[in-house]
Amino acid sequence: MLNNDSSTAGRIPPYVSEILRLIESSGHKAFVAGGAVRDIVLGKTPHDYDIATSAKPDETIGIFENAGINYYDNAAKHGTVTAVTSEGDVEVTTFREDGSYSDMRRPDEVIFKTTIEEDVRRRDFTINAMYMDSEGKIYDPEGGQDDCSQKLIRAVGNPDERFHEDALRILRAIRFCSRLGFEIEPDTLRAMESHAYELKKISGERIAMELTGIVTGKYASHAIRTGCEVLSVIVPEIGECKGFEQHSKYHDRDVLEHTLDVLEHIPYVEGEGRDPELAMAALFHDLGKPACFRLDEDGVGHMKGHPRVSEEITLRVLNELKCPKQFISNVCLLVRLHDTYIKPDRIQVHKFMSMYPEEILNKLKILQRADILAHSPLGQSRIRRLEELNLISEELKNAGAVFKVKDLDIDGKDIISLGVKEGPEIGEILIEVFNSYLEEKCPNSKEFLMTEAQKIISKRTV
Repeated sequence: MLNNDSSTAGRIPPYVSEILRLIESSGHKAFVAGGAVRDIVLGKTPHDYDIATSAKPDETIGIFENAGINYYDNAAKHGTVTAVTSEGDVEVTTFREDGSYSDMRRPDEVIFKTTIEEDVRRRDFTINAMYMDSEGKIYDPEGGQDDCSQKLIRAVGNPDERFHEDALRILRAIRFCSRLGFEIEPDTLRAMESHAYELKKISGERIAMELTGIVTGKYASHAIRTGCEVLSVIVPEIGECKGFEQHSKYHDRDVLEHTLDVLEHIPYVEGEGRDPELAMAALFHDLGKPACFRLDEDGVGHMKGHPRVSEEITLRVLNELKCPKQFISNVCLLVRLHDTYIKPDRIQVHKFMSMYPEEILNKLKILQRADILAHSPLGQSRIRRLEELNLISEELKNAGAVFKVKDLDIDGKDIISLGVKEGPEIGEILIEVFNSYLEEKCPNSKEFLMTEAQKIISKRTV
């Protein structure tokens, strides 16, 4: 299929067109390929551009050097040389055919080819197998435009072969589903499920990157529902939650559908996605429910302690995926606290706010609201309590309340001035003074804090 609409040429930025022109003027073929063409067909603005060319890597390097274009060639053995321009980097890859994939991720060898048609046959999905020449003509040997119009993700050629070559493509399909809202073509989905076990051979970091892309996508719930069997290979508890009824008047859906509804209520920003920590916490927050489930004599379900078990699952999985330590810590904390609703009392709220970073507390408000909205109408009545707590926390901040010992109007030097020798006791006294402040026994004023400190020191010396 060939799109002869020359207006698409205007969608190629000048810095990319210049590279195409340089390669073509050197006697080689060159095309914009892959995701950029897909985005153009979908009426979107591409974030980056890749070029496929008949030029060998050393020839591409020569073209760049003659034109004074900066580049790096750390992937030249796979056929890729990256041009560095002030407008953005452009990967230029030689037409190629991949050899066998013994590690189910990267080809054991790369065979350079002379035609774009041979190159296209190695690509993952038809929507990524289109290419465009410098005049804006779109070539579509695998039917990618039809699949774009039908909103289908379909493997190029035999899906079993594509996923056996590179198991990470299985998660890429789910990520595209999350990003675009497309359906996965039945034979492609069947092959994905059939080869899902091969994901165990993929590095945790690469899986983490795809999983993050899935949960932060606009259509994340649809994608996770579609790819549930595949994702259960990475997180078995996801499969356990599917169809698991909660037997509670506060819930009108099984655990998985409730979870997906929570994810839907995590704010999505066009062009940015969802906050990764919030989205991941939404996915994991209730995964411990099946393990905690108890049915009482009245047929009512109870899942006491599920936040702790869900946190354990989160910690295990994110560690297996080698996520950054701070990311793991923050997601685990959100999962642990998601069902914590303290008494709507000024002192209790102030104490709670002093225990955790402000960034976490701000995200917790969003997660708890999303969780409540995913309950049954009866369960949604809890929103009033959350609003009370949020109102108190805002009143505290507006009143200039402090939430850390270091923000008190006195410090260690002031404690020393009261006759306390340097050492750990100074910090202990400051903590006691801070606790007195939280209990509203004294305001955050140096005069009153010093008086409170003196009382504490006197009690210690008795």
